[in-house]
Amino acid sequence: TGVPLPPPPPLFDCVQATFNLCEQSVGPALAEAYRAGMQVIVKEAMANGRLLEAGQPATESVRAVAGKLGVPPDALCLAAVMQQGFSPMVLSGATTVEQIASNARALEIVSGGKLEEATLQELMRACRMEAGEYWAERGRLAWN
Repeated sequence: TGVPLPPPPPLFDCVQATFNLCEQSVGPALAEAYRAGMQVIVKEAMANGRLLEAGQPATESVRAVAGKLGVPPDALCLAAVMQQGFSPMVLSGATTVEQIASNARALEIVSGGKLEEATLQELMRACRMEAGEYWAERGRLAWN
């Protein structure tokens, strides 16, 4: 008959995952982690550049909404992820000063309320891919 010990603290206090306009399948798990008090970190928010490449199915939708809002397409992609209910910290993947400056415009989009919820949901529907298709395509990318 000893004194009961308090439960141990959680082993992790954050979770990192791929989430973007194309690959949204992990969204519910990220929301659950956030509700449990974990910090959510998102990587590949621009789908390894595929959301900005000509000829990609989602690019037309991204460019149309970005044009309507008067913002860079990359910033729109990041803002769309930043506005998710699980309040993620979003890693941009920028490698040049120009990319950093353009990516930073996502903060203006979010803080200025430029991306309304209805537009965000429409964009997410237009860009969503099946997870298996997304990961198979990603697996075929040439990495440098």
